Amino acid sequence: MFTPWWRDPVFHLSSWALNQFGFYELALLLVALAVLLLIYRRAQGRVFHLPLSDGTLEAAAGLWCCAIVLARLLSPPTRHVGNESLDYDARWGLLLCIVAAAMLAVAGIRARRRHHRGQPEAVAADADAQPTLPLHGA
Repeated sequence: MFTPWWRDPVFHLSSWALNQFGFYELALLLVALAVLLLIYRRAQGRVFHLPLSDGTLEAAAGLWCCAIVLARLLSPPTRHVGNESLDYDARWGLLLCIVAAAMLAVAGIRARRRHHRGQPEAVAADADAQPTLPLHGA
């Protein structure tokens, strides 16, 4: 979100995703915060049951973020100059965001395969609900 996603068609200045904040950017931010919260809580040793395993949820979040970024790429922001509508040009930040989302999906798939090979999803989710770090004072 802090990399250049767009180039202004009039002034040729780069803008971050946060400069053009809308539905797509909000969806990306919410998914990223949810995944970070999941990982942080598991690292703290918190036990909570989810309908799917952590790896499956991370893979789904990565694929969803890829879809959101691709949708944003296909509908760039516009600048109205007189009677003309000019689309912003895409920059390298969008590519970086797609790569990061794809890496999250791959990491989720690998975590699912490494920790829960051949287990049904309900069993894998219950195994993920166990603390990953020893609790203090236990």
